[in-house]
Amino acid sequence: LQAAAGTTGGSSGSPVLDIRGKVVALNAGSRRDSSASFYLPLHRVARALALIQAGQPVARGSVHAVWRSTPWEELQRLGLLSTTESAARKRNPDATGLLVVREVLPGGPAYGILEVGDIVVGLEGTPLDGFPRLEAALDDHVGGVVKLSLERAGTPLEVSLPVADLHADTPSSYLEIGGDVLHDLSYQQARNNLLPVKGVYVASSGYALRHGGVPRDARIDNVAGEDTPNLAALEAILNTLPANARVPVRFVALDEPNRPRVASWKVER
Repeated sequence: LQAAAGTTGGSSGSPVLDIRGKVVALNAGSRRDSSASFYLPLHRVARALALIQAGQPVARGSVHAVWRSTPWEELQRLGLLSTTESAARKRNPDATGLLVVREVLPGGPAYGILEVGDIVVGLEGTPLDGFPRLEAALDDHVGGVVKLSLERAGTPLEVSLPVADLHADTPSSYLEIGGDVLHDLSYQQARNNLLPVKGVYVASSGYALRHGGVPRDARIDNVAGEDTPNLAALEAILNTLPANARVPVRFVALDEPNRPRVASWKVER
């Protein structure tokens, strides 16, 4: 949702209150060049609050894809069948469109199954008009599968998607060595750069990596000739290396993922 209320940086995640003090949305961001602010509805927030109050974990699912609510005119250009559009408009006259796949992360659960431009018309055998039911299905099927009905360039398709645990793709620990701070590459960073969710992210390039030529915002893929798909693998390699050893590091800058580079890393204990 968009509103003309110039919230400032740091307001993201704050509740949005109406004149009676009722929470009506969650602040999600704003534009610095205007007074526009963007709010999230409370469907999943209310669910999370209820689970926390009950002392239960808040599961969150993902298929490593990005969806966009798309108006009818653009859906027609993407090949939406006229019969599907008529049925959707009749079912919900207030609807302005349907969900379309905007991004699919390489190597993720949806990779090779979904394609950019796919129109989502159904979920688990029933019509789907927007985000709330899709988000609920993903959160309720972590470790399982969800079934989607799609239209791809005018061709109806039925697909099954494995649902990943978003918490597992969100780093909860880090490794500090030689002034460098490292953790698993997060889903959010991978999505920002359209990369697979794997590798070790350089959150801070301190003494050792900086002097070796590895910058901040890099992804380390190999150390001393061994691949580093995650932080645990990197830590295991480091535990075998003596202090002051110099080892080759293969890495990429996240903004140049197709340009692998090699540097020399002095292991500082």
